[in-house]
Amino acid sequence: MTQVKGTVWTLLGGYAAVHEPHVTIDVIAGFRYFGLDATTNWQLSAPVTAPPGAQAFARTGSVTESEDLWDAIVGIRGRVKLGEGNWFMPYYLDAGAGDSKLTWQGVLGVGHAFKWGDIILAYRYLSYEQGDNKLVDDLSFGGFGLGLNFHF
Repeated sequence: MTQVKGTVWTLLGGYAAVHEPHVTIDVIAGFRYFGLDATTNWQLSAPVTAPPGAQAFARTGSVTESEDLWDAIVGIRGRVKLGEGNWFMPYYLDAGAGDSKLTWQGVLGVGHAFKWGDIILAYRYLSYEQGDNKLVDDLSFGGFGLGLNFHF
């Protein structure tokens, strides 16, 4: 059995470069943390033998590896209004490096604005490239998300 658990945190600050009625663009910078724990357990039906004096492979066992990656990131985020109604397209793109050779993330979706906030359906893709025989060589994942933003 193999189990992989991960935690991703992103902390950003930004500057509103463009704030027009139909488009907003924020320039952002910050850091991303990615903690990864991977465990593999095995149970063989018979022990693996080795030549005399060499270590044999155990019949049962476990191996656990952990890695913490810290990367500085820069990017842009904002939204584009779709037509004259309350529909808009949110977007987000960042890239960076540090403990990783390259990490990048992109988000694109569609949203509807209300007086109290927004409802957004978006697709997110996050990629890490590290290499050098590390726990994370190339790792990426993505999927759809549904979100609510509340305005105060």
